[in-house]
Amino acid sequence: MEMDQGFWDDSFKEDPEGVHVLDLVVGDEISGLKPGRALDLGCGAGYIALWLAEHGWSVVGVDWSEEAVRLANGSADRQKLDARFTVGDVTAWEPTETFDLVISTYALPTGEDAVTALQTAMSALAVGGTLLVVEWDVSMQEVWEFFEEGDFLPLSEMTRIVSDLNIEKSEVR
Repeated sequence: MEMDQGFWDDSFKEDPEGVHVLDLVVGDEISGLKPGRALDLGCGAGYIALWLAEHGWSVVGVDWSEEAVRLANGSADRQKLDARFTVGDVTAWEPTETFDLVISTYALPTGEDAVTALQTAMSALAVGGTLLVVEWDVSMQEVWEFFEEGDFLPLSEMTRIVSDLNIEKSEVR
């Protein structure tokens, strides 16, 4: 199964709540950070980005699903939150500014595109900023049979890609 832009647009149209993956990590990991500017790469309908905005962050979200971005912008407008969302492929989108916090939660593309997305995340990070990547473990390739070996980056490979950063935590839960 190819999970391309059309797949995600259809998923967000058919069941926007069903696409949401409950994140149990972001809140804990950023609890000590002073709110500033945040970037959510692969933001989907903006659940985490909107939560960040509710907690004082100024947020930009990027996702390649036009439907997800439409939903996210609608939610931000209704709630009058400091969040804006744009359609973009995280392997080709280039940030025009830097951010104090860059997150990607369960949104890295598969294979080599994940490397490019991580490089995009690093290029968007302000000096002294925080990069938080929460991703499926490679063991999920066995659980979800439509993924192939190499679709998910192992933690060791992610750590190697961001090795220029000061890595405070790198773990599999």
